[in-house]
Amino acid sequence: MKAKYRPHERFEAEADLKRRMACGEVTVGAAVRELRQRFAGLTIEEYARAIGISKTTLVNIERDDPRVLRGSIEKAIAPLGCKLTLFWK
Repeated sequence: MKAKYRPHERFEAEADLKRRMACGEVTVGAAVRELRQRFAGLTIEEYARAIGISKTTLVNIERDDPRVLRGSIEKAIAPLGCKLTLFWK
């Protein structure tokens, strides 16, 4: 699977994803999946291997499983240029 965006298109797609997350339209897990697929262009197996976590853990992150440790989420999102934060609406 290859990344689908040129740099300017990626900027617009990232802005759209940020907006949807801020509005509560996208969960953390859905955002990880979207970033992995659309921007990294990797399968779940490829990305899990690349970041050093199990495929099962990555699947659980993308499914928003509440049992996933915060450290695992941070490990999954850091290579995608993201960090886990809280904000109030």
